[in-house]
Amino acid sequence: MPDLLAHYLVSYLIARTIVEPRYALIIAFVGVVADVDALLRVHRWVTHSIPVTLLASAPLLVLAYRQGRGYLRVVVLALLLYILHIVLDVFTGLTPILWPLVPAVGVELEINGVSSINGVMVAPSVEVIVKPANFTQKEIVEGPIVSETGLVLAVVTAVLLMVDYVGRRLKL
Repeated sequence: MPDLLAHYLVSYLIARTIVEPRYALIIAFVGVVADVDALLRVHRWVTHSIPVTLLASAPLLVLAYRQGRGYLRVVVLALLLYILHIVLDVFTGLTPILWPLVPAVGVELEINGVSSINGVMVAPSVEVIVKPANFTQKEIVEGPIVSETGLVLAVVTAVLLMVDYVGRRLKL
Protein backbone atom coordinates (compact mmCIF):
# COMPACT_ATOMS: atom_id res chain seq x y z
CA MET A 1 0.00 0.00 0.00
CA PRO A 2 1.14 3.56 -0.35
CA ASP A 3 2.26 4.61 3.09
CA LEU A 4 0.03 6.66 5.38
CA LEU A 5 2.09 9.80 4.79
CA ALA A 6 1.68 9.45 1.01
CA HIS A 7 -2.09 8.94 1.34
CA TYR A 8 -2.32 12.01 3.59
CA LEU A 9 -0.16 14.26 1.40
CA VAL A 10 -1.94 13.37 -1.85
CA SER A 11 -5.25 14.05 -0.11
CA TYR A 12 -3.94 17.35 1.26
CA LEU A 13 -2.69 18.55 -2.12
CA ILE A 14 -6.07 17.80 -3.70
CA ALA A 15 -8.13 19.21 -0.82
CA ARG A 16 -6.05 22.39 -0.87
CA THR A 17 -7.36 23.16 -4.36
CA ILE A 18 -10.97 22.98 -3.12
CA VAL A 19 -10.92 24.37 0.43
CA GLU A 20 -8.71 26.73 2.41
CA PRO A 21 -5.34 25.23 3.37
CA ARG A 22 -6.19 25.14 7.08
CA TYR A 23 -9.32 23.08 6.34
CA ALA A 24 -7.38 20.94 3.86
CA LEU A 25 -5.02 19.95 6.69
CA ILE A 26 -8.00 18.46 8.52
CA ILE A 27 -10.03 16.98 5.67
CA ALA A 28 -6.91 15.26 4.27
CA PHE A 29 -7.11 12.81 7.18
CA VAL A 30 -10.03 11.22 5.30
CA GLY A 31 -7.35 9.94 2.92
CA VAL A 32 -6.02 7.57 5.60
CA VAL A 33 -9.32 6.44 7.16
CA ALA A 34 -9.69 3.40 4.89
CA ASP A 35 -6.67 1.86 6.60
CA VAL A 36 -8.46 1.74 9.96
CA ASP A 37 -9.18 -1.88 9.07
CA ALA A 38 -5.50 -2.66 9.74
CA LEU A 39 -6.19 -2.00 13.43
CA LEU A 40 -8.74 -4.82 13.24
CA ARG A 41 -6.06 -6.99 11.57
CA VAL A 42 -8.20 -7.44 8.43
CA HIS A 43 -6.41 -5.05 6.09
CA ARG A 44 -8.07 -4.28 2.74
CA TRP A 45 -11.44 -5.25 4.08
CA VAL A 46 -14.83 -3.72 3.15
CA THR A 47 -13.31 -0.33 3.99
CA HIS A 48 -11.55 -0.68 0.63
CA SER A 49 -14.74 -1.27 -1.41
CA ILE A 50 -16.17 1.58 -3.49
CA PRO A 51 -19.74 0.15 -3.60
CA VAL A 52 -19.72 -0.26 0.20
CA THR A 53 -18.27 3.24 0.56
CA LEU A 54 -20.98 4.75 -1.64
CA LEU A 55 -23.74 2.93 0.26
CA ALA A 56 -22.33 3.96 3.63
CA SER A 57 -21.89 7.58 2.55
CA ALA A 58 -25.34 7.99 0.94
CA PRO A 59 -27.07 9.20 4.14
CA LEU A 60 -24.27 11.71 4.74
CA LEU A 61 -24.54 12.97 1.17
CA VAL A 62 -28.31 13.44 1.53
CA LEU A 63 -27.85 15.27 4.84
CA ALA A 64 -25.14 17.51 3.35
CA TYR A 65 -27.34 18.24 0.32
CA ARG A 66 -30.14 19.38 2.63
CA GLN A 67 -27.74 21.58 4.61
CA GLY A 68 -26.52 23.47 1.57
CA ARG A 69 -23.96 23.64 -1.16
CA GLY A 70 -20.99 24.35 1.14
CA TYR A 71 -21.60 21.22 3.20
CA LEU A 72 -22.17 19.11 0.10
CA ARG A 73 -18.90 20.33 -1.42
CA VAL A 74 -16.94 19.25 1.65
CA VAL A 75 -18.66 15.85 1.90
CA VAL A 76 -18.13 15.14 -1.81
CA LEU A 77 -14.47 16.15 -1.44
CA ALA A 78 -14.09 13.80 1.54
CA LEU A 79 -15.76 10.98 -0.39
CA LEU A 80 -13.45 11.52 -3.38
CA LEU A 81 -10.36 11.52 -1.14
CA TYR A 82 -11.52 8.28 0.48
CA ILE A 83 -12.11 6.67 -2.92
CA LEU A 84 -8.71 7.91 -4.12
CA HIS A 85 -7.12 5.97 -1.24
CA ILE A 86 -8.80 2.80 -2.47
CA VAL A 87 -7.75 3.40 -6.07
CA LEU A 88 -4.12 4.02 -5.07
CA ASP A 89 -4.08 0.78 -3.10
CA VAL A 90 -5.10 -1.21 -6.21
CA PHE A 91 -1.66 -0.45 -7.66
CA THR A 92 0.16 -1.92 -4.66
CA GLY A 93 -1.73 -5.14 -3.99
CA LEU A 94 -5.02 -6.99 -4.15
CA THR A 95 -7.84 -4.67 -3.10
CA PRO A 96 -11.59 -5.45 -2.95
CA ILE A 97 -12.27 -2.20 -4.84
CA LEU A 98 -15.60 -3.40 -6.31
CA TRP A 99 -16.56 -5.99 -3.69
CA PRO A 100 -19.13 -7.61 -3.51
CA LEU A 101 -19.62 -7.21 -7.28
CA VAL A 102 -16.08 -8.30 -8.19
CA PRO A 103 -13.45 -10.10 -6.09
CA ALA A 104 -10.21 -8.38 -5.08
CA VAL A 105 -8.33 -6.65 -7.90
CA GLY A 106 -4.70 -5.71 -8.23
CA VAL A 107 -2.95 -3.86 -11.04
CA GLU A 108 0.73 -4.15 -11.79
CA LEU A 109 1.85 -1.35 -14.08
CA GLU A 110 5.31 -0.68 -15.44
CA ILE A 111 6.55 1.54 -18.21
CA ASN A 112 10.19 0.75 -18.90
CA GLY A 113 12.50 2.71 -21.12
CA VAL A 114 14.96 0.79 -23.25
CA SER A 115 18.02 2.37 -24.85
CA SER A 116 20.10 0.19 -27.16
CA ILE A 117 22.13 0.36 -30.35
CA ASN A 118 18.82 -0.01 -32.17
CA GLY A 119 17.43 3.16 -30.62
CA VAL A 120 15.19 4.13 -27.76
CA MET A 121 11.84 2.54 -27.06
CA VAL A 122 9.20 2.39 -24.36
CA ALA A 123 8.00 -0.99 -23.11
CA PRO A 124 4.71 -0.76 -21.20
CA SER A 125 3.45 -3.68 -19.14
CA VAL A 126 0.04 -3.94 -17.47
CA GLU A 127 -1.24 -6.94 -15.57
CA VAL A 128 -4.64 -7.08 -13.88
CA ILE A 129 -4.96 -9.72 -11.18
CA VAL A 130 -8.36 -10.83 -9.88
CA LYS A 131 -8.61 -13.16 -6.89
CA PRO A 132 -11.18 -13.85 -4.19
CA ALA A 133 -11.15 -11.28 -1.41
CA ASN A 134 -9.66 -12.55 1.84
CA PHE A 135 -11.37 -11.00 4.85
CA THR A 136 -9.91 -13.32 7.48
CA GLN A 137 -8.33 -11.73 10.50
CA LYS A 138 -4.56 -12.06 10.57
CA GLU A 139 -2.25 -12.44 13.54
CA ILE A 140 -0.11 -9.56 12.34
CA VAL A 141 -0.81 -6.78 9.88
CA GLU A 142 2.10 -4.58 9.02
CA GLY A 143 2.61 -1.87 6.49
CA PRO A 144 4.58 1.29 5.95
CA ILE A 145 3.72 4.44 7.85
CA VAL A 146 6.43 6.35 5.99
CA SER A 147 8.34 5.08 2.95
CA GLU A 148 10.46 6.57 0.18
CA THR A 149 7.27 7.50 -1.67
CA GLY A 150 5.93 9.38 1.35
CA LEU A 151 9.23 11.18 1.88
CA VAL A 152 9.44 12.22 -1.78
CA LEU A 153 5.85 13.50 -1.62
CA ALA A 154 6.70 15.38 1.60
CA VAL A 155 9.59 17.15 -0.14
CA VAL A 156 7.44 17.94 -3.20
CA THR A 157 4.64 19.22 -0.94
CA ALA A 158 7.07 21.40 1.01
CA VAL A 159 8.49 22.87 -2.21
CA LEU A 160 4.98 23.55 -3.58
CA LEU A 161 3.96 25.25 -0.35
CA MET A 162 7.12 27.37 -0.31
CA VAL A 163 6.65 28.41 -3.95
CA ASP A 164 3.02 29.28 -3.23
CA TYR A 165 4.00 31.27 -0.12
CA VAL A 166 6.78 33.19 -1.88
CA GLY A 167 4.50 33.84 -4.87
CA ARG A 168 1.81 35.30 -2.61
CA ARG A 169 4.33 37.40 -0.66
CA LEU A 170 5.85 38.79 -3.85
CA LYS A 171 2.40 39.05 -5.45
CA LEU A 172 3.49 37.09 -8.51
